[in-house]
Amino acid sequence: MLGAVVGTAFWWAVYLLVLRRDRRRVRNGVLLLIALYSSVSTLAQLISTTLPLGDVLVLVAAGVALFGIVALGIFLVTNGLTMVRKEGRSLGNLLSGLAGLALLGAPVAAVALVLTLTPLGVGAGALLTLLALHLGIAFLVFLGASIPYQLFPKPLTTTGIIVHGSGLIDGRVTKLLRGRLDRAVSERERLLGEGIDPVLVPSGGQGEDEARAEGAAMAEYLIEVAGVPADRVLAETASATTSENLTFSHRLLDEAGHQGPYIVSTSRYHAFRAALLARGLGYADEAIGGPTTFYYVPSATLREFLAVMSYHKVWITVLFLPSLAFVALVVRALFLAA
Repeated sequence: MLGAVVGTAFWWAVYLLVLRRDRRRVRNGVLLLIALYSSVSTLAQLISTTLPLGDVLVLVAAGVALFGIVALGIFLVTNGLTMVRKEGRSLGNLLSGLAGLALLGAPVAAVALVLTLTPLGVGAGALLTLLALHLGIAFLVFLGASIPYQLFPKPLTTTGIIVHGSGLIDGRVTKLLRGRLDRAVSERERLLGEGIDPVLVPSGGQGEDEARAEGAAMAEYLIEVAGVPADRVLAETASATTSENLTFSHRLLDEAGHQGPYIVSTSRYHAFRAALLARGLGYADEAIGGPTTFYYVPSATLREFLAVMSYHKVWITVLFLPSLAFVALVVRALFLAA
C-alpha cells in the first residue's frame, strides 16, 4: 500500500513539474491521466482493504461510472440535436450528436460482431473495441491538457493583445466573437492597472460569405462599443487561419515597435490549441479564453480535439500499430483453428 501511495505522489510531482515548465504541451494530459489513474487505483485499493464491504463499494463505484458513460452518450445526442436546431446543419454542428451515437452504439456493435463467432466478425469486433479505446484515451489526454490550461491562465506583462477572429453575421460581430473581444478588453484593463497601455490587434480576414474583413468589424466594436482608444487598436485584415492570425499579428506588432510574447484572446475552448499553434510557430504567447454558450461547447471541444489529433498523426498511427497487429494475429489464429 505504501508503494502505491509513493507511486501516486511521484506521478503528481512529475506532472506538476512538467506543467510548470511549459503548459502548452499535449504530454501534460498524458501525465495528468497517469496521475489520476494512479490516484483512483490507490483509493480503490485503500477502500477495498480497509472499509467494511469495501469490495462492494468499489463495484458500486464502477457501476456508477458505467452509468455515467451511458448518460454522457445520451447528453451528447441531445446536444447534437440542439446544435442543429440553433446553429444549422453542418458536420461541425453534428459532431456531438455523432460522438454520442458512437459512444452508445460502439459497445453494442462490437459485442454483436464478436457473437458471430466468425474469424472476420471477431476481428472486426476486436478492432472496433481497440479503436474506441484509443480514441477514448486520446480524448481524455486532450481534456487533461486543455482544461487545466483554460482554468488557470498564465498572466503576461505585455504591450500587445491579439484577438482571434471568427465568422461574422451580416458583417456584424457575433456573440461568440464579442466574448473574445470583451475578454481582451478585460485583459487590457488588468494591464492598465499595472501601468501598461497595450495595443489590441483584432485579427481576421474576409471570408467568402462575409461582407467585410473580421478584423475591421472587430476594430469597430473595440472602438465604438468597448471604448478602446482608436490609436490603441491595430486591425489585421488579411489572415484566413489561426496560424495566419498569429503570424500576421506578430508582424504588425513587431513593426510597430512592440516585443513579444503577446497575449492571445480567443474563446475558452480554443485557447489550448491557439497556444499549441503559437508554440509551434516559435512564439512564447499565452492564450486566454472568453466565455462560450454552454450548448456550443461539446461540439466545439470535439472540433478542437480532432484538430489537435491532426497535428500528431504520426504518433497516433504508431501507437495504433500494435493493436492492428494483435487483431491480425487473432484473426489468423481463428482461421487456422476453423
